[in-house]
Amino acid sequence: MRVLLLHPEDVPHRGPWARQCWDLVVDLGKSSRYAEAAWAKQFGCPLLRAELFRRGVADAKQVREFLSAGLGRLIDEQGIDWWDLACLLLVPDLLSVLALQRVANEITGKVELWSTRSGWPASVVATALGRPLQSFATGRFARMAAGAGHYAGLLRRFSAAQLREIFLDKYDSSYQWRSRFASKQESCPGPVVLLPSAYSNVSRMAADYARLLPQQSFLMVATRQSAWQFTPPPNVQVRDLASYAKGDFPAVEIASLVERWQKLRPELCLSAELRVLSEAGILDSVLGWLRDGLCARNAWREVLDREAVCGVLCGDDSNRYTRLPVMLAAKSKIPTVDFHHGAIDGGYLFKKLPCDLYLAKNEMERDYLLRVCSLPVERVVIAAPKPVHGLIETRRDGAQGRAVILFSEPYEVAGMRGDEVYRELLPRLVKVARENNRALVIKLHPFESLTQRRRLASEILGPGDRELVTVVDGPLTSDLISQAWCGITIESTTVMDCWENGVCCFLCGWLTLSPFDYARQYARFGVGEVLRSPEQIAEVPARLVDFYNRAAPTKLTTATDPAMLQRWLTSRVSEPYGARSAS
Repeated sequence: MRVLLLHPEDVPHRGPWARQCWDLVVDLGKSSRYAEAAWAKQFGCPLLRAELFRRGVADAKQVREFLSAGLGRLIDEQGIDWWDLACLLLVPDLLSVLALQRVANEITGKVELWSTRSGWPASVVATALGRPLQSFATGRFARMAAGAGHYAGLLRRFSAAQLREIFLDKYDSSYQWRSRFASKQESCPGPVVLLPSAYSNVSRMAADYARLLPQQSFLMVATRQSAWQFTPPPNVQVRDLASYAKGDFPAVEIASLVERWQKLRPELCLSAELRVLSEAGILDSVLGWLRDGLCARNAWREVLDREAVCGVLCGDDSNRYTRLPVMLAAKSKIPTVDFHHGAIDGGYLFKKLPCDLYLAKNEMERDYLLRVCSLPVERVVIAAPKPVHGLIETRRDGAQGRAVILFSEPYEVAGMRGDEVYRELLPRLVKVARENNRALVIKLHPFESLTQRRRLASEILGPGDRELVTVVDGPLTSDLISQAWCGITIESTTVMDCWENGVCCFLCGWLTLSPFDYARQYARFGVGEVLRSPEQIAEVPARLVDFYNRAAPTKLTTATDPAMLQRWLTSRVSEPYGARSAS
């Protein structure tokens, strides 16, 4: 039996494999059952989707068990557990291993195994089957072509500024180069609340919290240039982390951690799943992160030493670089408060809560963190960063909106093929828009390229349909949301923006990007309308009538008390956080 393993960056109809006969094709990426049917017809054989073998939250909890074996073994001089940081790198790959092992169990008999690309993740299936793996990218020319295709894809997907950040993230994650060119500044006058940020979405929400306390000074320290893409209020000063980095290299401490890592790695590999990552070379990345991470830690240590930091407010503690200052501040008994810049953070299924207190923006988020992630109830309080209007009192008249808004997402990051998603959605959305005298607006995520997505939409749609489509990037504005007749997305957090503004947002329930069951949580609280198939897009107009005729749902949040926020950010108090929540 000839089996083809299709890499997430490859497609069935383009490549030397498209002209050969196969008995089974296995999609190692994420696709829908509609793509499955089309691809199976093309190849004339069954197609197996690895996505079907993922078990969502159950897998995330299993990964947490694998990773817990390394906790407490890589403690540095500051008391930071580096396995707690480094293991976050491995989560996506471990989730894939679990699914691919189950895929291998479905392949029986004598197998001739081929892959569109060599190495990860096809090697996982080959190892589980105990079969040799042949690849279409084994020769020098093929490898060069695959590499060129990869980088060409990056050039299409990202702007020059984004590519610069990718380059620096990869080759200067220790801030050795950037520190040489960053201008040093005087320390801030008076106490400041530290806002670590790596992305514009984090910066904007952190700024919203800062606006609630106009008399309090905030210092935002940006680890990447994209964190600067927002308008800071007068009480927020923004600086680069590179300006605090000294360019030093803690060789002795690095050597100590490396030695302990070399002892820990064989013990971790007693787990079959972690052994697979080791054999694939993925655990090798931990070594580089230990070296670079300690340099970044020293830069954050300099921030805390040089500035009068009275509290830390972090909007993304899944990012290793912005999680570090929270951990350092906690060790120094400085108040630490976290929030998440999106709707929900499913990362707490496998990571520890590093802060004193977590600010959930609404009851839906708090319910998820307590019920699904099992965070301690006394450490999670509801505190929205700004007043919520829209649905709270009345629904607006949905008929006023002039556009269907597709809230696009960086599908490729999650192993999806963006062109397949657009081919499934755009023609159907344009048809609904045309029949109801509306336009289609494609609102991009910050990680998507405006040029590439415009080109993709143009390739998929005919000339008449293209006239109805506008592709936009940048932050979501009140003007854009006011134009919405309805929204549609897979699981973007913009579903909450729609809900807060009285706009019905539809969720593509037949697709999924993450293992965290976000769509199920949205549906649990009546946030968003779930579509079970692309054919149900045709039902949008009728379902909109029903949505706008229903009574407004119960509001999920209340305005944050600035006095309590001030207290949480700047005071370490003795009473339990449950008492704060009750107040």
